[in-house]
Formats: sequence, structure tokens, C-alpha cells
Amino acid sequence: MTYADPQESRERFINDLQDILSTREYEMVFASREVTTIPLSYYKSELETKTTIPFPEWDVMEQTVDKSQTFTIADKIGVPTPTTHILAEPGELNDIVDQLEYPQVVKPQSKTTWVDDRPQMMKVTDENYVNSFTELERISEKIYDRTGHMPLIQEYIPGEGYGVELLCENGDSKAQFMHRRLREYPITGGASTYRESIYNSKLEKPAADLLKAMNWTGVAMVEFRLDERDGLPKLMEINGRFWGSLPLAVAAGIEFPYLLYQLYRGDSVQETEYDVGVRSRWLFPGDLLWFASSLKKRSNRLNIIRQFATIRNQHYDILSASDPLPLLGAVRNILHQGYDVITGKRNLSGETTNQK
Repeated sequence: MTYADPQESRERFINDLQDILSTREYEMVFASREVTTIPLSYYKSELETKTTIPFPEWDVMEQTVDKSQTFTIADKIGVPTPTTHILAEPGELNDIVDQLEYPQVVKPQSKTTWVDDRPQMMKVTDENYVNSFTELERISEKIYDRTGHMPLIQEYIPGEGYGVELLCENGDSKAQFMHRRLREYPITGGASTYRESIYNSKLEKPAADLLKAMNWTGVAMVEFRLDERDGLPKLMEINGRFWGSLPLAVAAGIEFPYLLYQLYRGDSVQETEYDVGVRSRWLFPGDLLWFASSLKKRSNRLNIIRQFATIRNQHYDILSASDPLPLLGAVRNILHQGYDVITGKRNLSGETTNQK
């Protein structure tokens, strides 16, 4: 059975899913990407007449989708954040011009915004890191024109990136995992391409406090940067869904998908320990893009080649000799995205365009 691409029409995607659910009994419907998770949450009450949707209702989910809500909650409960300006329209940029120290990061309020039933997907890329008011104004107006919402204007936080992954029930933590980002693409800050399981006590309380304040039920990843200036973990975002580095948690010993299934079945979920020092790599295409970008933009090329060539003691997100089909699926997806770039449906960063 197939369903409509939610990137083409959220309504057709949900209608097709309802038709599929009518053909037989399905215990639960899982999703992994934001473009599928958000519609499941938005239409949760309608879909749950036929199955279980193991994600929060939309009023809860929206607290992570809309970053302005996320940072408002964080500030209210005292979780450290970058200095953030939340504006209503481009004209308000002039009100903060004297308050800004560069670089600044211009973030869309939401990675995915539906406009006329189609998602507008915007990622934080190199151009979102700006060093002048002219650049800031240009990027802000671009995001406003595409989404109808002003981006967040945030100070840049120097330091390493960390993720805290949790499974919660009504805000109470049932399972927890942490990782440190070793490589990212874009290299200025983006999706992790290589990471390691860790435990850092500084990260535990702010992550748990945020999901407690949201009354969260389900899985989520709370992302921080450990500010090298003051040693405090500063909130970057919350992904209210399965995260890209999920294979690392599984390799280290925490099966979050199965624990989520248990939780929504009403079974008891036991706190699970995990191994620290486990590493996992998103080789294709993530780490290859990191490698190419690093060779182009950084001077220590020999060290970069040495890092990339290291293959011992690590797991791979997709690559597996015993299960090659996910790799074939990844190649197919890359070819499909490449076609979208050629035809103008996406840009090189993977963002969708306004073309219909």
C-alpha cells in the first residue's frame, strides 16, 4: 500500500492513511521524519478512532515545532538559552540593531511550515550565520516572505553540541540517553554526522525540566550547546519526534522505538542503562558532505583526512552488510532529492521551494 507524499499534500497524505487504516487492524502508526510526524500529531484525534498514534496531541507537539514557544517556556523555567529576539515583522529589526553582537544566527521559527497544504521546509545552513545587520536583514526577510513568520534572532553559542534523548509520560522521564556531537553538517552547526554516547550531569536537569513543563508524553531530543565561555548548557531546540542519531542510542543499548511502543500499550517501562563511548556515523551522505566541506573550508586537511578515514570501533546509521536494503533506500532518496534540485523543487541544502 502507498500513500501520497506529505511534501506534496498533507491532506491527501492523511486521507490515504485513513483509507489504509480502514483495510485492517493496525495497533500503532509510527513516523520518523518531521514531515510525517507533524500531520500525525495534528490529526491525532481523527486517526485514533482506528489506531494509536504514539506522539503527543498538537497543542503539546506545537511547543517543540514552534521555537518561539520553546524558548519562551525555557526562559520561564530558568533553562539557559542564547539571547533570543522574537519579532513579529521585518520592521522591528531596527528596534534591536544596537543590541546585536555578531555573529548572530537567524533561525526559522519552525523547520516545517505548511502553506496551502504544502510544507515549506527551511534548515539552518551556513547562510543563517550572519556577521552584519545587512546579512541579518536579508535572511530575515527571505524567511518572512516564505513562511509568513519572522525568524528567531539568536546569539551564536561557541562550544560543542550535545543531545539528550528522553522517553516521558506526562512529563516524567522513563528512559534517558545522551550523546556528544563529534561532526556536523553544515560544519558551522547542523545535523550530526558522527557522534558518541556520553553522560553529563549538567544536561540532565534542564532537559527533564523542559519536557516536564510541556507535560510531554513520548520521545523527544533536547539539543544543547555547552557554552565554552561560561560552561553552561544553552538550549538549541527540541525535536518532538525520533531524531536522526537514533541508531546510536540503539547501538548503546536503549531501544527507544520499542520503549515507546510499550509506553503507549500501557506496559511498564523500565529505566535502561546504556554504554558510554559508543560511536555511530551517518556516512552516506552526511559524513561525506562534512568531509568535502571541511576540506574546502578548513586548513588542517591532513587531520581531516585522518579523522574521516578512521573506521574502527564505530557503528553506522544505515550501512550494514547483513541488511543492505536501507542503504539502497538512502541512495534512492538522494537521487530523488537530486532530481528535485535540478527541477527547482529544492535547493542544495534540502529546503523545499515555493514552486508547485
